Amino acid sequence: MELIKKAVKVGNSAGVLLPKRWLNTRVKVILEPENVGLEILEILAEHNLLKKVVGVYLIGSYARNEQTIDSDVDVLAITSGGGGKVLKGRYEVLCVSKEEAKKQLDQNALPLLAMLKEAKPIINEELLKELSAPLTLRNLRWHIETTRSAMNVVEEYIKMADECGEDVADAAAYSLILRLRTLYIIDCLRKNRLWNTPGLLRLVEKISGSTTAYERYLQVKRRDAMGYKLKKEEAEKIRRYIIAEVDRTEKWLKEKKD
Repeated sequence: MELIKKAVKVGNSAGVLLPKRWLNTRVKVILEPENVGLEILEILAEHNLLKKVVGVYLIGSYARNEQTIDSDVDVLAITSGGGGKVLKGRYEVLCVSKEEAKKQLDQNALPLLAMLKEAKPIINEELLKELSAPLTLRNLRWHIETTRSAMNVVEEYIKMADECGEDVADAAAYSLILRLRTLYIIDCLRKNRLWNTPGLLRLVEKISGSTTAYERYLQVKRRDAMGYKLKKEEAEKIRRYIIAEVDRTEKWLKEKKD
């Protein structure tokens, strides 16, 4: 006999509710692939957003085929008006109006441009072409300026670690990888190729000699206990690379012709 059920929360775990007459019997549970597209549309309908939607796209790990059983499902919904976030279970739907999307692409392209580049369409593939935009000094200026500022803060973390004879705080590792990831994505956009986590990990290891900085970044991202685990030498190597890459990116933007 086959019975299809949805897993539900049972304490700190998940379980499947079965008929009482099945008590003490042997049951085989099979994890079925999700119908992600259908579930996204159902969520939008539940929140009365479907009638305003002009485009829906998978983004994040599911768009890059990097998802695991624990991955959240990230979604970008372009609307005719109105924005915000919808959270339901593992789904996070970012709603952005078409007008606001165009404004962001012109004035501060990331992270929206990166989302559109990696997006897998559920509704309206053609809109992705319409929302395509080049990288410019104007729409990347904020990232250039704030990255330089962030590296000044990281430098202070490294100095404090040196004075105390400790490793560098995880907060600095988080900032380093966050900024390095952005520069990696910009480089991929320049070269018209898609980015992925293995590519970022290879870059981190190439620069610093290990993946410790990325591991500490994940520790902070998951809101786990923070500590002091990144070697000063590794932190400084990544910081110097980021500063040099920001300079190279700015020079390229000033010289490029759209």
